[in-house]
Amino acid sequence: MALTITAELLTELFERGGRHGDTAIVLGEDGWDCHVHHGMTLSTKLTGITWEDAAGFIGGDELDDDATHALLSAVDYSIPDEEGQPNLPGDEDQWAVITGAVDDATSTAEDLPWREARWFNLGTARKVLDQDDDALREERRAFSLWVSQRGQWLLSTTSQYDSEPDQWVQCTSQHAAHLIYRAHWSLLADEADLPLLARAARTARDLVDLLDFEAPDRERQASYWAERDVATEYEHAARVIGTLVRETVQQDIRTSRQNAARTVYLAHDGNATTAASALDLSRRTLLDLL
Repeated sequence: MALTITAELLTELFERGGRHGDTAIVLGEDGWDCHVHHGMTLSTKLTGITWEDAAGFIGGDELDDDATHALLSAVDYSIPDEEGQPNLPGDEDQWAVITGAVDDATSTAEDLPWREARWFNLGTARKVLDQDDDALREERRAFSLWVSQRGQWLLSTTSQYDSEPDQWVQCTSQHAAHLIYRAHWSLLADEADLPLLARAARTARDLVDLLDFEAPDRERQASYWAERDVATEYEHAARVIGTLVRETVQQDIRTSRQNAARTVYLAHDGNATTAASALDLSRRTLLDLL
């Protein structure tokens, strides 16, 4: 596997394509690789070059040095790092390629165009949620949740469907927080290894679990009366704490956010433009927050 299309991959493309047809160099989680797809639908976004296109480009099916140079010079297939820089991993680095992104509107993963793909250092990434093996057995799909050293949230998706290759997919911190909040506690990494966002999301979940009240069986009228006093206590606590969260907790959280944002702003010598970029905010949002 490689982070760019190489002469060796082109040689493999022509050798396999000449025998089988239906051959392409496709970007996956391990980089560029040559695949014989036997008529299966390929991701057009992640397909670098097909045997048919390559043969058409050089005007034949014989690949010599000049044809190889022409193909590799026509397009730069290099995959940059998380920062979008043309850096390569070290010899000892364990890396993987991000080839998809979660659409927040639909909560589904979509392939990225290969030009928007990035590699990241898997060896320094932290796993936050383990894969749900029950989901894999029942739905034939599952994921684990990670955060890269740079702070990018990532899903490592697994599928038992031949048409769905395993993939690294980026998602927003909002989507990650939702997944952490909804996850069963047994899937969480050790608390000491959790980033702040994950710990905060689980604290919110702990509050909801504390106030969770399960209604008794509707078929047994007597059970309602038996649970009446406990239900009254839960309703009162949920009502009061709900108001506390809306009127006080949210304001305290906003104050903490303002203090943190102001610290970053001052660290950038009061330059709102560079501070906003560091915080991944618009300049207007930062100034409103301050």
